[in-house]
Amino acid sequence: MRCLKSFIGIGLLAAFTAPAGADVPLGLWQSTPDRSGLVVHVRTKPCGSAVCGQIERAKDRRGYDKPSTAVGRPILIDMKPDADGIYVGQLWETDSNRLKNARMQVNGNVMRLENCDGAACKKVVWTRLR
Repeated sequence: MRCLKSFIGIGLLAAFTAPAGADVPLGLWQSTPDRSGLVVHVRTKPCGSAVCGQIERAKDRRGYDKPSTAVGRPILIDMKPDADGIYVGQLWETDSNRLKNARMQVNGNVMRLENCDGAACKKVVWTRLR
């Protein structure tokens, strides 16, 4: 039974491994502050063949918990692996309260996100908490 669980765990890890040379984006991540100073903690998990993220916690710039309607909301939607370790999908932007096309790449404990609305693109960096 223990061996079966190990094989299942290895199989799930292999199924959600990023393209060659990239790191796995699963875990708990902290955003950079938005214009209002809101920092969110995002839990990323597999969702079908993609990766999705949901906001677990909101904090102010000083690190204190802040009540927010963003908690519980999906923020990374249907991020599917593409070439060169890039994930492509949608990001809900807390500043504008809009869904935008996004690209994501993970290197170790750093997640680089780029979300675009037409020709205007915004780049942010999140850090891994766990």
